[in-house]
Amino acid sequence: MAIYKNISTDTTSDPVVLIKKGSSISGSIKKITIANHDDSSSNLINLFLTDGSNNFVIVETTIPSRVTLVLEDNLRFDSSVYDLKIATNSTATTTVIIT
Repeated sequence: MAIYKNISTDTTSDPVVLIKKGSSISGSIKKITIANHDDSSSNLINLFLTDGSNNFVIVETTIPSRVTLVLEDNLRFDSSVYDLKIATNSTATTTVIIT
């Protein structure tokens, strides 16, 4: 089951939950694509796991305009323990697809 999220606001102070801890969605992930659709603005993204007390960064990087980041190695996690979240620092439209 794929997960699709569009983000178009600065979520630095309120990250978006992609996979909620304890949900029926598994932490068995094959690929995550994060696309920046803006024509001119770059977007700093922070993809991380959190257990509610601690954050564990998977990737923190700047995605230039009109570029897609693809992650497809070592992505499995225990979704009964961790939330998967993303924070962005821009209003650039960003699409996240998890398969």
